[in-house]
Amino acid sequence: MTQTSISFRPLRRSDFPQLQEWLSAPHVDAWWHEPLDLATVAAKYGPRVDGAEPTHVFAIEYSGRAIGWIQWYLWSDYPEHARQLSAVLAWAGIDLAIGELAMTGLGLGPAAIREFLGQIVFRNPSVSAVITDPEEGNVRSLGAFKKAGFVVTNTVQLASENFKRRVVRINRPQEGP
Repeated sequence: MTQTSISFRPLRRSDFPQLQEWLSAPHVDAWWHEPLDLATVAAKYGPRVDGAEPTHVFAIEYSGRAIGWIQWYLWSDYPEHARQLSAVLAWAGIDLAIGELAMTGLGLGPAAIREFLGQIVFRNPSVSAVITDPEEGNVRSLGAFKKAGFVVTNTVQLASENFKRRVVRINRPQEGP
């Protein structure tokens, strides 16, 4: 696998049936807890796709085929969640899932994370770090973030949840001299 075989494009409403399948897949639902029907997917992700909400959602493509999705946002748009993670409001957050089961375990998650940060998130000059919070038991996700260069900074339990999350962070790469 080469990094150039991974690309991103803005998620479209026409992707919602595929997104609904991915969210309902057992390997995704175990961690996302959102086996949504198509109408609920449209209600939740439609405003994001339309630019009416501050979360930016993209399809992850591998060799031209959509295999999952990835999203980013500024923590300033989600201050209560940010506070629980001790995230600086100017930092960004990301979430992703490889929805195609056959594409998991191939190293695509870490590669997608690295490429997405470089191509999209860190293009925003105000973002100096990215922090996210996979569930403590989600070993595959934690491993992907670590392989992409994130470090574990804390363990938290959000006020509305009955499980713990590992907070992981990566700083913007330093520019050369």
